[in-house]
Amino acid sequence: MKKYVTVIGFAIGILLVWGLFFGVPLIGYFDSVHRVGWVQTACGTDGCTTPVFIFDVVWMVGMFFGPLVLAFVGLYVWGIRVRK
Repeated sequence: MKKYVTVIGFAIGILLVWGLFFGVPLIGYFDSVHRVGWVQTACGTDGCTTPVFIFDVVWMVGMFFGPLVLAFVGLYVWGIRVRK
């Protein structure tokens, strides 16, 4: 039971740290998307081609959510090792 509490505690800690480091910029990014649109937010005032726009959006999503996913995968692997 103590192992589950430890894993849950680490999960809450990961969410808190992620929220502090990435939450505010993510809110700002979505605010910018709401104000000026996806294309101008991702490409700037000069604009860009469709593949560049798609790459920019995928890159931004990866930068925000990649660390969160990797942290939870690491926590899952660590949790399996602790249980054995």
